[in-house]
Amino acid sequence: MFVGLATGAWMFGEYAIGLHDDPSGAGRWTGFLALLFPLFGAYRLVTRSPRTTWPRALCDGLTFGAVGGVVSGGAILVYFVFVNPEFGPDDRPVQAGATALAAFLGALLLGALSVLVMRAVFGRDGGSRG
Repeated sequence: MFVGLATGAWMFGEYAIGLHDDPSGAGRWTGFLALLFPLFGAYRLVTRSPRTTWPRALCDGLTFGAVGGVVSGGAILVYFVFVNPEFGPDDRPVQAGATALAAFLGALLLGALSVLVMRAVFGRDGGSRG
């Protein structure tokens, strides 16, 4: 849940300092820095239970991604519906529901992949079969 909250806070912070004034400006690229939050979260998850089996790591990654995706998707929905509904390329508003769904699905995939990669790299057993 921390990852979703941190990602949402990052987006609102970008808005507060004016990075979302222009859809083609810096805010378009600074959002990619928010990818550090799920990577840090996956690292913490794996290092707290390093002897997890591969199937369990996949389940943990999907759960991790789903929770973060629900929270960050909700933040995106609130942002594009209530806070900055005019934000979008070529004066076309962003489709809030589709963007929130894409964020959820992306978080689900990123959560699973990042936990599996962190399991391979930082698992105590060196990533051997488990």
